[in-house]
Amino acid sequence: MLLTYMEVHLYYTLPMLGVLSWLSRPYYTSTDSLKFKFLSLVAFTTASVWDNYIVYHKAWSYCPTCVTAVIGYVPLEEYMFFIIMTLLTVAFTNLVMRWHLHSFFIKPETSVMQSVLVRFVPITALLIIAYKAWHLAVPGKPLFYGSCILWYACPVLALLWFGAGEYMLRRPLAVITSIALPTLFLCWVDVVAIGAGTWDISLATSTGKFVVPHLPVEEFMFFALINTVLVFGTCAIDRTMAILHLFKKKSPYQRQYQREKTFVHQILEMTWAFCLPDQVLNNETFHDLSVSWDILRKASKSFYTASAVFPGDVRQELGVLYAFCRATDDLCDNEDVPVQKRKDQLSTTHQFVSDLFSQKSSAPTAIDWDFYNDQLPASCISAFKSFTRLRHVLEADAIKELLNGYKWDLERRSIMNQEDLRYYSACVASSVGEMCTRIILARSDKAYSQQETQWIIQRAREMGLVLQYTNIARDIVTDSKELGRCYLPQDWLTEKEIGLIQNGRAREIGEARLLSLSHRLVYQADELMVVANKGIDRLPSHCQGGVRAACNVYASIGTKLKSYKQHYPSRAHVGNSKRVQIALLSVYNLYTAPIAIKQGRQGKMRNLNTI
Repeated sequence: MLLTYMEVHLYYTLPMLGVLSWLSRPYYTSTDSLKFKFLSLVAFTTASVWDNYIVYHKAWSYCPTCVTAVIGYVPLEEYMFFIIMTLLTVAFTNLVMRWHLHSFFIKPETSVMQSVLVRFVPITALLIIAYKAWHLAVPGKPLFYGSCILWYACPVLALLWFGAGEYMLRRPLAVITSIALPTLFLCWVDVVAIGAGTWDISLATSTGKFVVPHLPVEEFMFFALINTVLVFGTCAIDRTMAILHLFKKKSPYQRQYQREKTFVHQILEMTWAFCLPDQVLNNETFHDLSVSWDILRKASKSFYTASAVFPGDVRQELGVLYAFCRATDDLCDNEDVPVQKRKDQLSTTHQFVSDLFSQKSSAPTAIDWDFYNDQLPASCISAFKSFTRLRHVLEADAIKELLNGYKWDLERRSIMNQEDLRYYSACVASSVGEMCTRIILARSDKAYSQQETQWIIQRAREMGLVLQYTNIARDIVTDSKELGRCYLPQDWLTEKEIGLIQNGRAREIGEARLLSLSHRLVYQADELMVVANKGIDRLPSHCQGGVRAACNVYASIGTKLKSYKQHYPSRAHVGNSKRVQIALLSVYNLYTAPIAIKQGRQGKMRNLNTI
């Protein structure tokens, strides 16, 4: 069956590009836009000249009746193919690469000699191949087409290897997958098109060898090498953006500056970062980030799972924020440390916050770390150093509110009523919701008015209450046994129940009573979540899915609690596969969680959707 070149696009390449675009949509950021624009521009301009040259010398030909128009010596659809192939491979590479922070594949501690060998041996080999291919590319000879592919691709590969070779070697599976699957897909399309007579490869300028029927070895080499160039280019941009994110000076005016930057200015900044070897970067920065990420990974599986669907820069900063919150929480909750020392450490943390916001710079060097090294654990210091980089987007009041929640715990104050519950939850959770939202808004290309910002932050604070109420509902027995604490309002309980819970014997108040209390909190959380969810739709589009995922993964604990009818679990748990399922469905706004809200005294229920 004869296929026109346009039909090849309509039936094969464009539908696949559409699928990848849909899958990438929730994660699409300005960095992705930059990748698509820059790599498409480079691919189109260079490939147009190269392809006209090889078609002029009859390396390949096309069916005259199968094309819409010809520009120069090349069909219009071939120019389209340059763009489609670039978008397809880069979109797929983005999906493969995004699940790990790019910063973790930059290693300043690598020896200089190792870097020199890893960089320049492959570069030398690629340039030698390009040189020899240039001289073998004689029109009309069997090695012409293959040699043209080599001299076209190898110098670009050498350049990209210079800037990102070591980075790519540290994530081989992701790089190989990103090259292999688009190559196989495009080879399959090529087999179909050649078999249908849409285009053909000249036997006079090729070796005549085939990988499979209708797939000349030169065509396979073309798709493999050009996809390698595109994947290397994507990785090089990922590495440069990770460096710029960590080491560019930041200020409260960064968002406006970012929006006003021209495309050329962005490319110049990236060129500077591209040329930097790992060894000139501050290793302590990466160490502190790694320690912070370890804190997150060990402390909260739910948040760690959900964080994977945020854009890399936002995910990194949210992880740093969480590590700071967890590190400071551990300072106050560690029962092995005397209460007075924990109070002193809390005072030290207050001083750190005051020092941080009194500085003009967000750089860690602006803080006198010698003082804090004597007062706080090493892991805490790393979390604090990473946290300094968030000063330009956070407000001191929210951090101090969080510390007030720790003070409540240290003083072992009781939650007497609903107002106390809301105040305490606001301190330890709403404050965090506010800080997360400020980080997300700081990474937006859109300018938010002060009124809109405050409305979104208020919804985030309500979401913080949702998650804290769920947390308390889940941990009634755990908090009783491990901390001797009762975070339920005491006016919900009898004197006997209060005593049992505070003495580590919460289980003795009875399974039915524990379920009743936990469900009462979860129902309150459900009511709040209906309103809080409205704020998600006002966030930057590339972060909405991540926020939905994080909130729904955590709120699923409440759903799990409500599923227990006879026995209150010591700690309700949602399995890994279920968490991943909820996170992915939430990202695409396909997850619907039933929320049961009590109606008056009758105890009737009605179902609402979280989204």
